[in-house]
Amino acid sequence: MKQIKFKTMIMAAIATIALSGCKDYIDEGSRYTFTGHTVASFLEENEEVFSSFIEILHRGGRLSLMKAYGQYTCFAPTNDAVSRYLFEQDSIYWASVEANKLDPSNDIIWTGVTSPELSELSDSMCKVISQTHLLPAIYLTTDMEGDVIPTMNMNDRYLSLSFGVDEVTQLSQLFINGDGLIIAKDEEVENGVVHTLGRVLNPSTNTIPSQIKKHEYFHIFSEALEATGYDDKLQLYKDDSYTDGDKTEQNIDRSGERSPYPKNRYYGYTAFVEPDRVFNEAGIYSFEDLEERCKEWYPHNGETIDHTAPLDDPKNPVNQFVGYHLLDRKLAYSRLVCYKIVVTGYFESEKDLQSNSDRNEYYETFSGRLMKVTMPRTVPSLSNSILINFSKATADASEEQLACMNVVINEPDAFRDSDSLYVDFNGEALNGTIHTIDKILIYDENVMAGRVLNGIIRIDCSSLCSELTNNDIRWKHPGNRSTGDVYIPNNYCKNMRAKSEESMVYYLSAHTSWSNYQGDEMMTLGAFDFEYKLPPVPAGTYEIRMGYSANSKRHIVQYYIDDEVTGIPVDMRLLGNSPLIDWVKDSDTEDNGVANDKAMKNRGYLKGPTTFSNYGEYTAGKARDDNSTFRKVITTKYLSEGEHWIRFKNVNENDDGTAQFMHDYIEIVPMTFIRDESLSLEEKRK
Repeated sequence: MKQIKFKTMIMAAIATIALSGCKDYIDEGSRYTFTGHTVASFLEENEEVFSSFIEILHRGGRLSLMKAYGQYTCFAPTNDAVSRYLFEQDSIYWASVEANKLDPSNDIIWTGVTSPELSELSDSMCKVISQTHLLPAIYLTTDMEGDVIPTMNMNDRYLSLSFGVDEVTQLSQLFINGDGLIIAKDEEVENGVVHTLGRVLNPSTNTIPSQIKKHEYFHIFSEALEATGYDDKLQLYKDDSYTDGDKTEQNIDRSGERSPYPKNRYYGYTAFVEPDRVFNEAGIYSFEDLEERCKEWYPHNGETIDHTAPLDDPKNPVNQFVGYHLLDRKLAYSRLVCYKIVVTGYFESEKDLQSNSDRNEYYETFSGRLMKVTMPRTVPSLSNSILINFSKATADASEEQLACMNVVINEPDAFRDSDSLYVDFNGEALNGTIHTIDKILIYDENVMAGRVLNGIIRIDCSSLCSELTNNDIRWKHPGNRSTGDVYIPNNYCKNMRAKSEESMVYYLSAHTSWSNYQGDEMMTLGAFDFEYKLPPVPAGTYEIRMGYSANSKRHIVQYYIDDEVTGIPVDMRLLGNSPLIDWVKDSDTEDNGVANDKAMKNRGYLKGPTTFSNYGEYTAGKARDDNSTFRKVITTKYLSEGEHWIRFKNVNENDDGTAQFMHDYIEIVPMTFIRDESLSLEEKRK
């Protein structure tokens, strides 16, 4: 009966498509568990609907995989969808061939399809199509939130999500990759789930610059991108020289299990783009207008800004402007900050981060300047928005200063639906993501130092290396052991340098039972000596701290800044009851811990922040209440313009290779913040 019901439902869906002007829809009642079926056998039982896709899976070498044990999500296009796809792609190819005959300067568009007949489709193209529609994890439609499915498909690409309502039936709609509408959902089988699609998924092969140029409402920014040469810097996709993907390394416990190396090394980019309409509202109607305004926003000073420099020179004001819009990592909207990050069975960020604490991330841009991205949970009216360079210090700000703060990153669907001009907006490119913003993004050093970056700059150590984001390592569990550790080779990350080849660095996936910021941590074993590049804060004097969780398995570490030693080695095995730390719980003091804070600071320590919780080995509650969670003051130092590196060296003479250097996050705190007596105790303890 279930089989008959499914076939009837599909036929009804196809009929509805015809009657409603090619409108597909989701049948809200269509959810069944097909006991005894695999993905493959489910498709084969419904051959009259999926025979074309079955042939594609078979010739692409993936049909047998769909018969095997595992966890898979299959987006299965109907026969009609496959026929339409082949006809459309074939037409695009031959139209470009004819256009090239008339004008050889026109590119021939290679679609991979040169015939409308399925039998003429190459096996290699069948493999690409197959892997585009398969995910190595189970996702019901109830799990699909945000702008992407958080697990890459078998082509190592994210699938985007968008939502709508059918104008005729008023049923909810869920689109995959823009136009792949799910017409039957959540058909659960023994090794996964099947969703039926009314179109074949055809991910964009455009790189970020091509995707921006494709949309006519980004004309001004696209021209600036090309004029400054940044379009050439956003073309990389995959490092084919990386060949360690099949290797493993002993895990952190040396228990005999082994941790995987990263499977690949992909590049990724994020571009924050003003639509032409935003420029127009500021009186900018052409690239030439933008060039003149950039000279106002970035005044000539000879050292970092030179109005006579060519456009491809970092000192050129337009180059500074465009570079500040670009990041070296691919960030979907749902990954811009640590918000609703879920590692199934292990971690959920909303349980660990305090509900009234802002979600902050800090990213180095292509201009070498720091960007702050925030979901301001402390501001109810903005608590579900994401802003660039968020600041509450706006009361006495000038119009020019206000222009440099609180730039809203539009939700993908919100921008797409805001005007019929933008109905075709697709922010997902082959090698990155495009986000639209609601006003012009300008970097001003004085505003950043005085109003945006004038507090605790807390950076999760996994965020220091963009490769962990681009290769689906950060905030992911690789499937091995409970800690989910991934071995990071010494030459894998450009912002992490090994001074000793014996340095063994691991990423440990987020775990709710740990006293960690954002749940995850970095771990290092062996005779290590390595360093991270610090983010480029405005020039000034800062207190630099390291956040970590102590226990008996930890290390003795010597810290350096720019290869200068910063005091005596730190024994990370010591808990709060050590006289070298002298931690006392606030509730056990008469002054809410004020005197104890000063005593600890004199010893070079701070308690954990109040902005995240822990469910650690020694206590539960806010990190501040955990006598194993500390912030160690490394040094106070003037950080000038240019690169700065923080270095860590193993100085534990008794290390047998199992001692752990756990490093969770780095704090860079302006001395002006530390000395500001007008700030509340609550603000200082965040």
